[in-house]
Amino acid sequence: MKKTIIPIILLAFVAMGAQAQTQNPKGLYKLTEIVHQDGKHIEAPYRQYKYCLDDVTLMFSYDPSPFITAPFDFSISNPDGKPLRLTGELSKTENKGIQIIGTSDSTFTLRWFNDRAFNEHLFPSNTNIDEVYELVKDSTDRIQRALNVLTMKNLKKENRLHGAWKLRGWQKDNIATTQYWINRSEKDQYIIFGNNGTVSFTANEKFPKANLSCHYAPCKYLSDNVVDMKEMTFMINWFDYETISIMTLDNDGRPIVSVWDRCGLPENYRQVFGSSQAPMTKDLSRFMNDEFEKRYGTQPDSIRKAYETYNYAVDVNEKNNAIFPVLMKCGFENEYKVMKNALLEELMNGKKSADEAVAHYTFWFYKNFDRHTNCSAYAFWALQQECHPDYRKLIGNYAPEPVACLVDKETYLLRLPSCEGDVPTEEWVEKKAEEFLQSGCKYLILDLRGNGGGSDHISLIFTKFMCDSGSMTDEDYFYRVSAENDKRLAMVCETAPGNFFDRVLEESKAAEDGSLINWISFRKGGEMKPMVRKGAIIIDGYSASAAETPVRFVHNHSKTHAKVYGRDNTLGCEQTGNCHEVRLPHSHITMRYPTTVDDIFEHQCRLRNPGYKPDVIIPLPYPKQLTDNIDPWVLWVAKDLKKK
Repeated sequence: MKKTIIPIILLAFVAMGAQAQTQNPKGLYKLTEIVHQDGKHIEAPYRQYKYCLDDVTLMFSYDPSPFITAPFDFSISNPDGKPLRLTGELSKTENKGIQIIGTSDSTFTLRWFNDRAFNEHLFPSNTNIDEVYELVKDSTDRIQRALNVLTMKNLKKENRLHGAWKLRGWQKDNIATTQYWINRSEKDQYIIFGNNGTVSFTANEKFPKANLSCHYAPCKYLSDNVVDMKEMTFMINWFDYETISIMTLDNDGRPIVSVWDRCGLPENYRQVFGSSQAPMTKDLSRFMNDEFEKRYGTQPDSIRKAYETYNYAVDVNEKNNAIFPVLMKCGFENEYKVMKNALLEELMNGKKSADEAVAHYTFWFYKNFDRHTNCSAYAFWALQQECHPDYRKLIGNYAPEPVACLVDKETYLLRLPSCEGDVPTEEWVEKKAEEFLQSGCKYLILDLRGNGGGSDHISLIFTKFMCDSGSMTDEDYFYRVSAENDKRLAMVCETAPGNFFDRVLEESKAAEDGSLINWISFRKGGEMKPMVRKGAIIIDGYSASAAETPVRFVHNHSKTHAKVYGRDNTLGCEQTGNCHEVRLPHSHITMRYPTTVDDIFEHQCRLRNPGYKPDVIIPLPYPKQLTDNIDPWVLWVAKDLKKK
């Protein structure tokens, strides 16, 4: 048996060897030595590589240096004009063109005939020259590191800087915090950030037929905003996850600011290196100096500042506001674009100031969809008045105060003018809850008129007493991923570690910029036991945010025990939340927007009528006073609760 097995094994090895020698070179190979026709071996005095692909073979080369971790320049060329294919040995002495011989799993020999007289010591003329190449397996090899960056292999998703960026141009005044007034780059320059290094180059549309000059620099990411590039330090400012500025210092210590956009490599480069990063499609014209002057001519500094203020407000809202992608999805895109462009034209024609343009822009969102989207522009406050009843005129003495008392022997009233936790405090509300439970009252009125919001926990303490069901529908809340929002969320995580905020921030690192990801969810089900026979919530147009939460809560947790009373919609802040504020440049204006949005907003926004409607319209005029009194509305509701 043993004598028959051994020949079979030997035949197998011979077959494997023969198979290996029929394979075309594939991968990155390094030139190790040069062999003359007379058998003389010379170690290669320069650094040359062959990157063998199915459709093309590229040559990488660079000047040797004793500093392996230092930045270096390298070139990529295509001298053969076609991919290397195994030929076998055609001749040792005759000129048979390019011969690829001796191919194995890790080596091949490239034979070529030197018919020119140059460097006779290295390349004797009129003889065949053998170049011996070995497959690169060393991950620290310089060209291998550069190639890993070019192909964007194994990039860590949590580092937003990773990938390819295209130079937009140079900021006119070298201000790192603005992406406007850019002097356009005359050439298409790219930089690719890899895990431990960068490659930069100027694109050539004829590549790979034409040569490409590149620069590799090892790098270390010290933070999201600082990159050590060995040669220099990059200070990164994020406008959003698709646009950054890079500030460096010249030899005299003066700042130089360039602006870059995330962008896939040109198609001819993607075909070679296989990158799947999508090309950039956004219109950059409004950021460019030449485009501004082409459209508006030479303008004074005041007009240029107003232009930037307005466009900055648009950028902030489009990139960060949680409701924006929902509105675009729901069919408001055309109307929005017409509104936005019309305001810009009015601004540039002198018909509106920056304050007025920003105010009207923000008001479109505020009036139709969400009251958390607002701004501090003076003109905005004037516009805002048309959306809300003026209770101080309609009622006179409109100053709701905390009240907890019996309306009659069966009905308990809690007037809650705020959920901020100061007037009243959470402890006061908890104490009154115990008092109510001890009272034996069968009816409960929660009066939320004038309550501008605060903590949902405070507003729901009494709300739960009038609920008779577990959650009847699923509830999902979403977070808008953006550089500005993540910056705010990171600060929240620092002040409240171990909360679900940590999960959201971690998930945002791998999510697409501008996308909506899960914030928190509540599944239907569970059980709630009512503590009253009937309950009522009284609302008005100033009931906002946390004061609107009880309305949504009873709609989802009460089948028969609770109703909402009033005459006006609530303010319209409950379906969004976790707001952030951004100061606009060249102005006093602060813009405010929500970073989270609820699932029901997609339905509600189509109605263009923010806020919750009362279930029961109170058929009385507005009371003459609303302070710490039991007003006619409360008495009417108390009576209505007792109807069968």
